[in-house]
Amino acid sequence: MKLSTLVFRSMRKNIKHYFLYFFALIFSTTLYFSFLTISTNDSVTLLKNSNVKAGAAFSVGSIILLIIVVLFVFYANQLFMKRRSKEIGLYQMIGMPKSTISWMILVENIILWIIAIATGIALGFFFSRLFTMAFLKVIKSEQLVTLYFSPEALWKTIVVFAIVLVVIMLQTIWIISRSKLLDLFHAESKAEQKIKKISFFKLVIGLFGIVLIVYGYYRSTVLFKISDNVSMNDMFISMGVILGTVIIGTFLVFRYSVAFIMNLIRSSKKGHLRLGDVLAVTPIMHRMKSSSLSLSLITILTGLALGILSLGYIAYYGAESTANQSSPYDFIILNQNEKFEQSLKKEEIEFTKYEFTPLTVQVDTRKLLKNTVPKDSEFNTSFENLVIPYSQAKKVIPDLELSNNEAYLSGYSQVMASLLPLKADEEINVDVHNLQKKLIVKEIAQKSIVPSMLTYGSYSIIVPDHVFDQLKVQKDIRTATIWKSYTGYNIHPEDVNKVQKIYDQTTNNGEFNSKHASTNIFSKNQNLNMQIEALGLVIFIAGFIGFAFLLATGSILYFKQMSEAEEEKASFTTLRKIGFTEQEIMKGIILKQIFSFGLPLLIGVLHSYFAVKSGWMFFGSELTAPLFITISIYVALYSIFAVFTTLYYKKIVKQAL
Repeated sequence: MKLSTLVFRSMRKNIKHYFLYFFALIFSTTLYFSFLTISTNDSVTLLKNSNVKAGAAFSVGSIILLIIVVLFVFYANQLFMKRRSKEIGLYQMIGMPKSTISWMILVENIILWIIAIATGIALGFFFSRLFTMAFLKVIKSEQLVTLYFSPEALWKTIVVFAIVLVVIMLQTIWIISRSKLLDLFHAESKAEQKIKKISFFKLVIGLFGIVLIVYGYYRSTVLFKISDNVSMNDMFISMGVILGTVIIGTFLVFRYSVAFIMNLIRSSKKGHLRLGDVLAVTPIMHRMKSSSLSLSLITILTGLALGILSLGYIAYYGAESTANQSSPYDFIILNQNEKFEQSLKKEEIEFTKYEFTPLTVQVDTRKLLKNTVPKDSEFNTSFENLVIPYSQAKKVIPDLELSNNEAYLSGYSQVMASLLPLKADEEINVDVHNLQKKLIVKEIAQKSIVPSMLTYGSYSIIVPDHVFDQLKVQKDIRTATIWKSYTGYNIHPEDVNKVQKIYDQTTNNGEFNSKHASTNIFSKNQNLNMQIEALGLVIFIAGFIGFAFLLATGSILYFKQMSEAEEEKASFTTLRKIGFTEQEIMKGIILKQIFSFGLPLLIGVLHSYFAVKSGWMFFGSELTAPLFITISIYVALYSIFAVFTTLYYKKIVKQAL
């Protein structure tokens, strides 16, 4: 028989095994080619409002995506070779040399890869339009989307997957060359070593893993508390400790803790095991040694993917709130600019005007702190704050009332609230040469009346007019104040685009200069559009990679459970012979799937929750809603794989019965 005939017969016989491998290749090629097509489309990646280099972001994303794809294909190939182990053993028994077997499988691989890559590129070409539409929807662009074919994406995809094919071929040759005839016939049924008793040492290690995770969670809750950190180095050290304890703890939990808990459950039955225990608890316990590393990686990467997706969506979700904090007014003019206002009047555009004459004052706020800051801390508690007179602030905040010795803090952002928690009804102190003033802070509010670009992310202080008058005669304060005045203009929404052109023309695109500094001020609409584009880009790339990772990890668990289902097929037949029904067998299998898919997901969600909760305030103004939405979508998509796995088990059970 010719080798070519044997190759085609083998491919036809192994069609059900090829399905998994074929799916992995098509899925990987489709995602990669689609992503590259979008990244090479200049009409998509040249953002109009943001200075972010979309091309560079897509390049980084393509590298991460490639790593996920390669690992996924490697795992699929390893599983594929394991499922063909008996066939390879038979070839060796009839005297076929390993080199011939390797060459035959390599030819099969080449044929399979050519078909899969061609199919993946074709699907990727059509799906790229769908992904492009999703991207433009995220950045709120009304640009028309047409089918776009990228020759650059085509040759990059072919080159990359050709290299991966070569590596896969080397992996295949290595597996066959190292295989032993006896092992090949038992590769699929090779069982994990039975765990009869958990030693005291393993018990301690398992408990230690849980302690490490809990400790990592605790450290994450105090990571950005200045009262617990003396310097930025302390924060970076804490980050490393958190990362190390959580990763090590996760592995130890899967390696020792789970097996120990399952052993306790089995021992508590005192030999009276139910069918669910036989089909769920015992297999999990016996396979945990070989599964611990893969489950740990899936859990850690799930937490990482969810964390990145959540933080990106938190920033995107709160973009409007962040824009309002950065620019409380539609347009802002620094140090007077009569041309802008004259142009508005000339065009008969209605506007509301707010004028301010701020002062830069050193204010001691130590008594406002809820927590004590270490004396040798790098984080100063005395800031240069912008001070605004009460009469000017009241035009923006009509309900504001201050007595002669009271002050009001405005623009107290979520970041400041997390780093430096403050409490009202406490005293602040202004001490400048011969002037010393003590004021009681009446209220600390998040609403901002001063653009954050002028306060550098800190808060502004509103003081009574008589105190402001005493401050502005101080020479040091006048010298320290860079921007002597700023004016906020609010415009009717219908006129915003028209006024934007006037603003750009009369202010040199928002550029303002003083004797000691220069700055660019963006309008609120510009600010919002820039954030939407930049954050939308991050959300899309993170979502695309997260989706790829979700499919890869879900498929890995699905393939793994399919392999185990084939191995357990004989035991289902035995259980049926001793009187158990299909429904009873499926109950135990469902429990096993809940654990196999649910535990890595649960721990991964916990990892992402504590990671996001520790630093979400740097990304947006809302935590609960975006975090809940992100996790819910991820869990729903992940659960689909558990359902498919259960259905496959049901099919195997029916065949066995």
